[in-house]
Amino acid sequence: MNVLVTGANGHIGNHVVRACLAAGMKPAAMVRPGSDRRALAGLDVEIREGDIVDAASVDRAVHDVEIVFHVAAVHRNWSSDESTFMRPAVEGTRNVLDAAKRAGVRRVVCTSSGATVGFASDPSHPLDESATNAGGKNVYTRAKIAGEGVALEAARERGQDVVITNPSGVFGPRDYRLTPATRGIIGLLQGDPSFFALCFTDVRDVAQGHVLAATKGRSGERYVLTGDMLLPPQVCELFAKETGIRPRAMLPPKFLLRWIAGAAGRRARKTGEDAAVTRDAVDDVYGRHLAYDATRARSELGATFRPAGDVLRDAVRWVLFMDALKPKVAARARAAMGAAAAPDPDWTR
Repeated sequence: MNVLVTGANGHIGNHVVRACLAAGMKPAAMVRPGSDRRALAGLDVEIREGDIVDAASVDRAVHDVEIVFHVAAVHRNWSSDESTFMRPAVEGTRNVLDAAKRAGVRRVVCTSSGATVGFASDPSHPLDESATNAGGKNVYTRAKIAGEGVALEAARERGQDVVITNPSGVFGPRDYRLTPATRGIIGLLQGDPSFFALCFTDVRDVAQGHVLAATKGRSGERYVLTGDMLLPPQVCELFAKETGIRPRAMLPPKFLLRWIAGAAGRRARKTGEDAAVTRDAVDDVYGRHLAYDATRARSELGATFRPAGDVLRDAVRWVLFMDALKPKVAARARAAMGAAAAPDPDWTR
């Protein structure tokens, strides 16, 4: 079966390519010209260059495929130009869906986010697919909501076969760009406090969930793809057990987090790099939790998820391999983890 993966060189995208290969599919990888393709090195995959905001290149990319995995998205916290997020989310998703329809593609699996489901006020009541985030201030969340809306409209009003996946807390190897989730792991190792519940989800399980959604999912439905949900004290305990480093479990005052976010934004404007956090994200998430229930994916798709300890261990192994930690922190983690800190033999920089 010929399939296409957009954003194939990204953290989730490259693992979707790998999951497709393992399932006996023949994936083509849609990547932008000049993009970093280290995550695809050594894979038997056809490269189809293009950009999802360029409709003509999308038409070329979807040629002769049965399923499209639309993973491409902007995954960062901040940009000086909101269209950086919104244009790929809305126009790009529409281009992919329209091209797929013209080409007779059987099914499109669109990668969304737990953020479109929302943020739980009470972590003892995690959110499932019945919840919908009506909006927010953070542009990443707004872009994901808008993009998911385009996909659901295609399924429910135009009759197109579209399935949505909603991952959250995605960690693991081959994250060359160090996405915000991975940077969250780095922050907790280097002194940031743990102040909301979150799910520990391995990127390889998310990728397998995409393949299952393609073969078993119901059109027009969303599937939360998340692993173990841990409360802040449990997060700290897990870090201490796996890395020898125990973050603090505390909720700083909102004004302090907004001040830190403001400083991060000013630094991002000067350097052009991503901000660690934004004031809008603080406003959206403060006092809430990234707590999700993946029962539907488990029961309908047969999705499985690694234990949180395994997820964290492999995420830390990756950031150590990428030399992403301060030297003293890295040395401390390596000493505590011992041989378990060693990279996989096929990892490359």
